[in-house]
Formats: sequence, structure tokens, C-alpha cells
Amino acid sequence: MPDAVECRNINSDDVRVTVETSRQLVAHVDVILPPVAVLEECRRLGASSSLRRREIGKTEAGRPIEAYAFGGGDNNALFYGFPDPGEAVGGTVILALLHGLMGGDAYLTALDITWHFIPCLNFDDQPRNGRVLREVFRDPQKRQVDWCLSNPRSETTALLAYAKSVRPIFTSPLHDEYHSGESIPAYFGVSEVLSLNTCDYLRETLRGFGLSVQAADPHSEMGQAFADMSRFGDEYYNSTFSVLAQYGLVLICEVSQEDVEVSNLVGAQLAAGLIALNLVLATKKA
Repeated sequence: MPDAVECRNINSDDVRVTVETSRQLVAHVDVILPPVAVLEECRRLGASSSLRRREIGKTEAGRPIEAYAFGGGDNNALFYGFPDPGEAVGGTVILALLHGLMGGDAYLTALDITWHFIPCLNFDDQPRNGRVLREVFRDPQKRQVDWCLSNPRSETTALLAYAKSVRPIFTSPLHDEYHSGESIPAYFGVSEVLSLNTCDYLRETLRGFGLSVQAADPHSEMGQAFADMSRFGDEYYNSTFSVLAQYGLVLICEVSQEDVEVSNLVGAQLAAGLIALNLVLATKKA
């Protein structure tokens, strides 16, 4: 298991630079893209020798699952999009990161990271064969990719096999509430308890992008909008998160269709992930 997270802290300068970088990376984002558009852009970018593309498995319907890697840092970080039907924000987050990395963004390229992306983990359940976005409510009778270890889908097996091969010190499962069409206050799921200092910065970062944060049922140590997933019991241990947490911190930033610009929605989820990644790297150096 990685070192405990309770003692980890992040400082205001790190947060400021991370948020500024995120704003720059999403400045021209004005639409959330469906899976097909995200995958097509990833393949276009993958024509460059600096971005390494590989097939890591098949979906339940037999469609290839693609992963991309960039850089040669000593530490690995993993971001995966479209984990559930209609959860669309993360695909556009991944594209913003890829464009920044391949464009030589100074902040991103200075991090001691090899970046790993699975742009669309769950293609089969996307509406209209992944070509459009629309509201999708989860079918409770259907196995969800991140919540079925006891009876894993092929997507689940592919994700965990890839994670085992790279052992990411940080994983960002890009879940969101965008699919529901509702304005749900943003919240975080984490694999371990973070310091109140870090949680305060993450909350304020979301508010800075114009999002509200969940106020109900605050965590006893982390405060509003945070849930320690390791306390979910059997549900947690039937999830991919319990396995990914063996390698490093797992943080989920759940955003939704609030009355904010698309660039702010994408920027908020991106900034939260980068802040958490920066925290893990800083802890390793300490």
C-alpha cells in the first residue's frame, strides 16, 4: 500500500499555478464531445511519434479499448474517460491534457510523470453508438465497469491489467453527473483521507470555476463535498478503486450540468485532478 495520505499538504502557490494552467488549457473549449469525436481526435494526435497508442483489450461487444501514453517520467498517472454511459466531461478533459502535453505546456511537461490515458473505457453503453450526447440514467440491473469486480466486465479486466502494468501513483477516474441533466453540487470521492488543507483548496478551486459544492453530510475530517470511498465496505471492495488504490491515490471529481460555461466545467475537473497529482508528487519528494 502507498504511504498514508493524512499528512499530505499542498501550498497556495502550487494551487495557483495549477489553476492558471488549467484555465489556459481549456480556454477554447466550448463543447463537451461525445465518445466518437474524442476517439477520432486521439487517433489523429496518435499519429505523432510522441504519443504512444496501444490496444489494451476489448469491450463486451468486441470493440478495441485504446490507451495512450506520453512522456518518460519516473512516475505514472492514469486518467480514464467515459467510465459510465453519458459521463462525458472526462473525454474532453483528456483531450485538453493531450493538447497541452503535445503543445509543450511548460507546467505539464516539467512534471516527473509518464501520462496514461484511456479516452473511452465504456463505449458499448454510450447512447446512439457514441456519436451524440444525451441524458442517460444508469440501469441498476446493468454491471457498471467500475463496480463489478465480483463479476468483471471485459472493460474492467482491461483497465486493471493496464493499471497493474504501469502502477500509477495517481488515478483519475473521470466520473461525473453530466449524464443526468441535473444540477447536482460537485463532490469528491477519494481512496484515502486527505488533509483538511488540501480539501479546502480543492473546494475553493471548484468554486473559483463557478461550481457549487455539496454541503450535505460533510466528512468528519475532510469536511463538505468529500467521501472516503474506503469506508463504503463491500461496495468499495467490489470496485476497481479498491485495486487502483493499491498503487496510489484515487480521486474522483464529480461535476454536473451546472449553469457554468463548458470551459469552466472541464477546467474544474481538470484542475482538481492536477492538484491531486501535484500533491502526490510533492509527498514523494518530501
